[in-house]
Amino acid sequence: MKKLIFIMALCGAMLFCSCKSGIGSATGSSVNYTVAKNYFFKNNAEIPANPKISSADEFQNLFGMAAVMGKDGMPTAIDFSKQFVLAVVLPVTDVATEIQPLDVKVQDGELVYEYSVKTGEKMTYSMQPMKLIVLDREYDGLNVKMVEK
Repeated sequence: MKKLIFIMALCGAMLFCSCKSGIGSATGSSVNYTVAKNYFFKNNAEIPANPKISSADEFQNLFGMAAVMGKDGMPTAIDFSKQFVLAVVLPVTDVATEIQPLDVKVQDGELVYEYSVKTGEKMTYSMQPMKLIVLDREYDGLNVKMVEK
């Protein structure tokens, strides 16, 4: 029994140490964010020059809701009085494309959003790849630096 408790404590300590801490370091302080789900980029909208979207009106001009059946079918709720959105929107393509958020951090007075873009097979239809993340309004005043890795 003592061995089992020791092993569980050791595993817990290893898991704790491997988690992202969010505490400041030489590479910046990690920022918590939520990936917004079940939205689409509107066909008649122009890809925004600035990835930061701070108002509901601006957001509604660019994105529509895409609710689907099931447990997680509703679009992610966004409260623009407390939150804002960073959007990565790519041109329409017929190649399977996935945008994956990697990290968001405050570094040198900027909000740095690191993401990757993975492409796959040619498809028989077109898509407009996009990814939305929702952040606390406390970071809204910072300049945003987008870094594709």
